[in-house]
Amino acid sequence: MKNVTYLFYGFGSEYVLHPLYLELKKRGYDCCEIDALNIKNSKKFINNLINKDIILITSAQLLLDLKNYKDFYPTTNKFYSILEIISLLKPKKSILIPHDLTEPLITHENFYLNQFDLFLSPCEPFTSIYSAFCKTEEVGWIKYFRNNNEKIKQSKNKAIWFISDFILHIKMGKKTSLETVLPILKQGVSVKFPYWDKSDEFEEYYAKNGISIYSAKTSSIELIKKHDVVLTNGLSSIIAESYFMGKTTLNVTEGSHYGNMRSCLEELFPNLIFIESINQFKLNDISVKKQPNILQPFNMEKTLKLITQS
Repeated sequence: MKNVTYLFYGFGSEYVLHPLYLELKKRGYDCCEIDALNIKNSKKFINNLINKDIILITSAQLLLDLKNYKDFYPTTNKFYSILEIISLLKPKKSILIPHDLTEPLITHENFYLNQFDLFLSPCEPFTSIYSAFCKTEEVGWIKYFRNNNEKIKQSKNKAIWFISDFILHIKMGKKTSLETVLPILKQGVSVKFPYWDKSDEFEEYYAKNGISIYSAKTSSIELIKKHDVVLTNGLSSIIAESYFMGKTTLNVTEGSHYGNMRSCLEELFPNLIFIESINQFKLNDISVKKQPNILQPFNMEKTLKLITQS
């Protein structure tokens, strides 16, 4: 559909649609991109789209709004939840592409999938599970491009820790944060924070203290490729990304929140190694197991066709 505006919407590390936005824009479509972390008051931009013909593509959590988002990630930004946007704009078509491979939808979100015309699934079992609530199509993992040309400096470290429960570290402050995780990092482990408020401040502080740290904006997939051992915590998407790419994957449980999901992690990822305490981690004791990469790369052409067809 050419006579519409394609709105790409998300928030910080949960916005994973930029390559798709660039490709559609390159092909001559009218596109609008809103990362509500980068825009202090994205409500104004959304309000300007009222009464226009919109195709909505989002990777946002469905039930997190301005009020309850701050329970997870402190922010002073003003923004609408994705369900509020659907109510305001009444899009001609609404499409959801999940940003999390471990838990594409959080608790109760599946019951709101009927607000969407299409769920673009990364793989099974999600394609089948969510087809009960919404039309689904399988397109592979949105963060995984086989021919990614992103240049990343090769690390001398064989392990990397994707610290996903960033809110815990914001509450600690930079100094206590580093002191807490240093027993692992000093063994020769690189680190990456999620892209969020204050992540750049933490990156600068860690780097000044001699830690091998990557920008929060760096592709997680490319960093996983460059390391033999991948550490995670919480319910991060990195768990599934690393696991399906055949990497030795560990989950540091100390200080992380799981709700009732730990048993699900153990069932979904039987070879996932749990580290109960930061001080228990010994990198030299971890045996590297090379398994085949079964992660499905993103199918750009199929996705573009599904988005633009009437």
